[in-house]
Amino acid sequence: MTNSRQAQLIVHRGADNPSQYVWSPFVTKIEFRLRLAGLSYTCGVQGPASGPKGKIPWIELSTAEHEPEVLSDSYLIPKALIKKGLAHDLNEPLSAKEKGHDIAIRALLEDKLFFYNVRERWIGNFITMRDYTMAKIPMPQRVAAGEQAYRANIQKLHDQGTGRFTDDEIHVSRKEIWEGINAMLKDSQKMANSDKCFWVLGSDNPTEADTTVYGFIVSTLIAESGPLSKQLVQTECPAVIEYATRIHLRYFADYEMWS
Repeated sequence: MTNSRQAQLIVHRGADNPSQYVWSPFVTKIEFRLRLAGLSYTCGVQGPASGPKGKIPWIELSTAEHEPEVLSDSYLIPKALIKKGLAHDLNEPLSAKEKGHDIAIRALLEDKLFFYNVRERWIGNFITMRDYTMAKIPMPQRVAAGEQAYRANIQKLHDQGTGRFTDDEIHVSRKEIWEGINAMLKDSQKMANSDKCFWVLGSDNPTEADTTVYGFIVSTLIAESGPLSKQLVQTECPAVIEYATRIHLRYFADYEMWS
């Protein structure tokens, strides 16, 4: 592998708070992936508009062997790091069946739960979400930008399908997802030592699914624009909380913990 000490990475997270998590699950997913790879990084403040795909996170990468480049998308970034020899393939030891389970877990959260979160945050708690994501935009421009984002999310959710359900229907499905994740983690916890991290597939080491699961848990616990989801996870998913707590203490001790 390439010497990770020669790599310089800046993870742009859209916020200037390097000792804190940000609300995006995909940012924490990538930060966790970098820490699992033993890669040091600094937190950049640039937002989605500055990145190549118009979203966070995106990374500025410099190595002794290559010209500086920009990496984007939380699915593509780990693959690029593996290809460059900067990170191991976490899923390489898995069986074909286990790899399928790993992909399914990631898809469940990133392609389904994500849109439930968008609805709760951008529609149900719009002002809170607007003021967090657009904190750098002064008033009254923020009002106009927020209204534009609100309308765009309404249309996006309608086209995607989440916007066609009632709040109660969404919550039933959201609850089912978190209960399923909690059940998997509960089984994994039984096989782990009392203070060691345990992993969603029950394996000895983390897989790519763990980076997604941890990212979504942290996002749920810290985002003030998602009170229903936070209450659900805190009150009904004890294994989820224990899983996240152990990971935080081992890998993110330099960050403020959720309350």
